[in-house]
Amino acid sequence: MRKYVVFANRDEVLPNQGQGYFPQDIRRLYGFPAGLTGAGQTIGLLEFSSGYSVRDARSFWQSHGVMAPTVQFVSVDGTRNDQGRSPDDEEASLDLQWVGALAPGARIKVYEAYGGETYNEFLQSMIRSLDYVLNEKTHRPSVLSISYGDAESDFDPALLRQVADLVAKLDAQGITVCIASGDQGAYGMHDPSGPRTRHADFPASCPAAIAVGGTSLQPDGAEMAWTYQGPQNGGATGGGFSAVFPAPVWQRPVLAPYAGPDGTLERGLPDVAFNADPATGYNIVFQGQIAVVGGTSVSCPVFAAVVALANQLRAQRGLPPLSGLAQRLYQQHATLPFHDIVAGNNTYNGVTGYAAGPGWDPCTGFGSVRNVSAFIEALARDA
Repeated sequence: MRKYVVFANRDEVLPNQGQGYFPQDIRRLYGFPAGLTGAGQTIGLLEFSSGYSVRDARSFWQSHGVMAPTVQFVSVDGTRNDQGRSPDDEEASLDLQWVGALAPGARIKVYEAYGGETYNEFLQSMIRSLDYVLNEKTHRPSVLSISYGDAESDFDPALLRQVADLVAKLDAQGITVCIASGDQGAYGMHDPSGPRTRHADFPASCPAAIAVGGTSLQPDGAEMAWTYQGPQNGGATGGGFSAVFPAPVWQRPVLAPYAGPDGTLERGLPDVAFNADPATGYNIVFQGQIAVVGGTSVSCPVFAAVVALANQLRAQRGLPPLSGLAQRLYQQHATLPFHDIVAGNNTYNGVTGYAAGPGWDPCTGFGSVRNVSAFIEALARDA
């Protein structure tokens, strides 16, 4: 239930003389459109016991020439924003700074709730938060970004199904839910002493969610699955197969090569991936200082910003916000401008992972989107 965020090692060769990628770098490398800002859209960020500093956010945006977006803090259960004073607050800080940098015209709503002391308390808090968003009436988001979770096996299966049901209801009402796929590779657990087997991450394994994995994106455009090659575990893109949720009908065709001996197919993740490697990390301002971070904590809000831009273009054309995006990605993947990732794997903590390869894989999904402009254009047409 802890955050997915990894601070970069300053000994690594980082972009911009050690300062990490700037918003303009990510826009260029992934082909973001110049004419869309997310105007008219609301992006929701779910945060659990993680606050943020408005001063840090404004400093970050100003340093990169970004128009400061409208930010609204919403307490789901009375939990207050601690203004970024805690070390744990880098999560909400990076979520806010990066989604605001890529969709500065959008309204950003930060939903705060107490994270709990146990895994199941965390899920109960998530259920309350998702239900709150589902029943909200004012400035309802069209996309929600969640960078929290852990292995499915850590949670009560009944609570997993409650969360998945709420995610499906949100999606049906035009609120796309994007969830980080995790930073512990195919191992999938924050606790390094857990059983050395593969685990899918939850809530990323919710069938109706968009699970966002991680890549390593070089300044020259080369891209591979995020896999730490050093002597210690430094993180890897989460991915694998659910032990709770069967594969949706629309996902089954691409999962066929991964069917079990009896032909069974489970929900596979991730669906897409963006840069997440701390060695090719993102610049943020935290507690007044420049920091460089990685993890699917960042790739997730990056993709959420893409969805907001697509919904802006859809609104301009008189279309409703996206609904059923996960299904659409699988049914139309052959015509969407994915950048297939064919190198790397997500081996982690002694657990052999999955290899990236042609087509969908349980490491980077369909890959990244290297032409976000064309991707948005495709999504701004009725299916």
